[in-house]
Amino acid sequence: MSKTISGFSKLSKSEKIDWIVNTYIFNNENAKDILKQYWNSNKQLQQLHDEFIENTITNYYLPFGVAPNFLINGKTYTIPMAIEESSVVAAASKAAKFWLDRGALKPKLFLLKNRTSNTLNTTENPRTF
Repeated sequence: MSKTISGFSKLSKSEKIDWIVNTYIFNNENAKDILKQYWNSNKQLQQLHDEFIENTITNYYLPFGVAPNFLINGKTYTIPMAIEESSVVAAASKAAKFWLDRGALKPKLFLLKNRTSNTLNTTENPRTF
């Protein structure tokens, strides 16, 4: 069976799922159920998700957490993060707390030889990366 298709974007969402399941998962009805279980029960909200990008077949959820205590240029922020790796959020939170007591973060953005460079300066330890 050919794995190419013409006019895929013109198919309905259900037809797209049928094509994917029939082409790649060998008509496994369980696969359709798995894809559909992530649809939002609020039809208006699901329609909004469907219209974010072309060829939407389902939603992809990530845990949504926050890293508090970021003191940046004298203002405290809580940074939202949608990520599957809990250690990233934990490390960001720990770093924010560390720098909170050491002068906080004072970011600067500047151009250097036709490229962008980010600089984080603290009162004690300037850092460029």
